[in-house]
Amino acid sequence: MRTYACQCGTPLFFGNRRCVECELHAGWCDVCATTAAVSVEGTCLNCDTNVVACTNRTTYDVCNCFVDAATAADGALCRSCQMTTVAPDPSVHGNLRRWQLLEAAKRRLLYDLRTVGYPDDQLTASPPLTFRFLSDTPEKHVVTGHADGVITINTAEADPVHRESTRQQFGEPHRTLIGHMRHETGHFFWMREIVGHRTADATQLFGDADALPYAETMKQYYDQGPPEDWNERYISTYASSHPWEDFAETYAFYLDMRAVLDTLRWNAPHLVADLGDDLPAMLLSYCQAGIVLNEINRTMGLTDLVPEVVPPPVVAKLQFVHDVFEKP
Repeated sequence: MRTYACQCGTPLFFGNRRCVECELHAGWCDVCATTAAVSVEGTCLNCDTNVVACTNRTTYDVCNCFVDAATAADGALCRSCQMTTVAPDPSVHGNLRRWQLLEAAKRRLLYDLRTVGYPDDQLTASPPLTFRFLSDTPEKHVVTGHADGVITINTAEADPVHRESTRQQFGEPHRTLIGHMRHETGHFFWMREIVGHRTADATQLFGDADALPYAETMKQYYDQGPPEDWNERYISTYASSHPWEDFAETYAFYLDMRAVLDTLRWNAPHLVADLGDDLPAMLLSYCQAGIVLNEINRTMGLTDLVPEVVPPPVVAKLQFVHDVFEKP
């Protein structure tokens, strides 16, 4: 994640809404795809475009984006907020904060996809990528997942107590909102870029998804757990449950890696080399930086950020994901 700068020279971070020094409004500009300050007259001080705040920023304070004033109608939503088709009911206690966290994670996801060069028009092609943020009811439990371009996230995942309890229950090293979105977008990516285009190559690496009944293999995974040698072939225990989940977990790890390397490139360039488009160089730099990042986490009593070893079969799968991003 890049750190930007206000016109006064003060750093602006991706989630900022105001410059802490000159107190100008700030946020993500959909026009120039930059976090920038906005003048009192309503001009983005990075691209000189007249902008207006996203309606979800002014009405609910769940967004920090600005959109082009020339094309914005009344009630204009930013690119990210337009992708949310079902939002939490803000009148329910706690939902507004959950919605804020969910939208912030989604904006980071879209930044990730720009970082790896995925075309915006692939997200809006039919069926487009959309999001539903739903809460459990007495009658129905909401399952986080993806179907036909629609990603559903249970709003309980925005509750850190629930999320940590669930993480412990399933023995996961991490469980975060951005992690959920990266994983579920992997299923969307499979639908958009793999099926009908690269199915044979994917099958060689991840297995034949169509030959393994999803419900049965998932039940077996939850009943029996992963195979003993899972860490020799998969990036996570969950990846061993089914080829679809293997791909989504590998894809999510790839986005994790690219996001960390992007953050280091902008904020601590001495920790990363000029990586170009070479996957092995990226992975090596990520693992080397991981020595420092893991020690920082351990110093704070947190779990490791970067896995100590990425086995060769996983490297081959990551190379496949990387190549698809290079030539979507």
